[in-house]
Amino acid sequence: MSLLEEIHDSQFDEKVLKSFLPVVLDCMSPECIICKTMDERLKEVARTSQGLANFFKINVNTNKVWQEFVVKVVPTLLYFKNGNLVSRGENFPDKEEIVRRLNELRLIKT
Repeated sequence: MSLLEEIHDSQFDEKVLKSFLPVVLDCMSPECIICKTMDERLKEVARTSQGLANFFKINVNTNKVWQEFVVKVVPTLLYFKNGNLVSRGENFPDKEEIVRRLNELRLIKT
């Protein structure tokens, strides 16, 4: 598996909702310049967080599941634990913020 695997609507339940590990889902568009920067940022965090969380991205142009979570801007990061959306980031967080949220996810009981 890649550090930031792209998933599709048909994979969402299995990869995100049924994940044993916390999940960071990047709702993105390949045309978005900021999304490309976020992609690199997430890959860096994923490299240092292997085994602690799963990192996925979903293209908002070709999928619809992101609409269930009221995503209004891209990139938006959705943080899941035990199949529940527990946090979101719409403010183009830096690596430290992403790591902080991951650490919080491991402490949250769901």
